[in-house]
Amino acid sequence: MSTLANAMDVLRLIARLRRDITVTDAATELNLPKSSASRTLSAMAEYGFLERDATTRAYRPGNVILEASYHFRATRNATSLLEDALVALVDDTGYTGYLDVLDNADSLVIQMRSGTGSLQVYTPPGVRAPAYATSMGRALLARLPSDKMADLVGNRFDLRRGNIPQNWEDLSSRVADVQANGWSLSRGEFLENVAGISASVHDPATGKTYGIGIALPSQELSDELVVSLSVRVRDAAMVVGKQIGDDYWLRFSNAP
Repeated sequence: MSTLANAMDVLRLIARLRRDITVTDAATELNLPKSSASRTLSAMAEYGFLERDATTRAYRPGNVILEASYHFRATRNATSLLEDALVALVDDTGYTGYLDVLDNADSLVIQMRSGTGSLQVYTPPGVRAPAYATSMGRALLARLPSDKMADLVGNRFDLRRGNIPQNWEDLSSRVADVQANGWSLSRGEFLENVAGISASVHDPATGKTYGIGIALPSQELSDELVVSLSVRVRDAAMVVGKQIGDDYWLRFSNAP
């Protein structure tokens, strides 16, 4: 493995563990010989990518990483990163894309970007839907503690079309799937004949959570396409989440 690849893995390890790391940590977690781990950490410290605590002898991000991170956070925020991710997702898939936020018990569209696909029904910014009844809403609800989600949703299971959850047990099960897989699916639920695939990102700097996803005609969504599109949507959210320090995505381990 190259020196650069080792350095990348070291930085990812620090981000995942969210603490200083030792030579033993690097060797164990990255499956490296202890001598290789020691050389990599020492070289990174020599060039300012890491610094070593004089007492514990553990390594943490150095000035080069901190200065680059400060510049990045000063010039980019979660919203701008998500907007770029949405553009790339729509261009990549051809389907209409959305950014949403949770507004009480509703999922509220804050941005829409039209795709080149055959979807003829759009939900422009300002449109809201019961969060429990959409893929975007369930992706957002999945970021809440269960008691908070229960307070928001209450007994509002009044929609009876499509495959919308009809009770708390059904909703909880689907939200658990979102938490495990990183993405949410709907097929012709809130909007007839419209399917959605969504994921969410939490910005620790502001406390806000955003949903990002795509919509397409239900009849086009084969099982194979679900697999392909869910990975694209999930990865779009994961890239932004890791950039802004979203703990869920930093710890996410279901990536292929």
